[in-house]
Amino acid sequence: MSELTKAERDQIIDLFKAGATKASIKKTLGFSKTTVIRTIQNFQKRNSLVTQPRSGRPKLLSFEHQRTLKQIVKNNNRKSAERITNTFNEKTGLNASTKTITRNLHDLNYFSHVPAVKPLLND
Repeated sequence: MSELTKAERDQIIDLFKAGATKASIKKTLGFSKTTVIRTIQNFQKRNSLVTQPRSGRPKLLSFEHQRTLKQIVKNNNRKSAERITNTFNEKTGLNASTKTITRNLHDLNYFSHVPAVKPLLND
């Protein structure tokens, strides 16, 4: 499930401040009951609509890095993952592992395949 936008949170809180019940907010805006309740609870606790930072390790590759990676693969799609990693690390100055590059290639819908063996038709 995606995070609510600031405008959506504003709508929920504005209706709540106007005296609307949680059930009527749910029907009016089309959000789940849990979403409405948690948004109101978070607003009452912090008196702010700003979301708190999430836990977890941030991703190594940004959108720009993924674009660079995609360009490397488009230039030569027959390279091994190790060679793609070496080329990427030289271009960007990062020290990404082969596993990280492979994972990001899968996110970009690039997968490895063994080429099919085709018999020769003539000598």
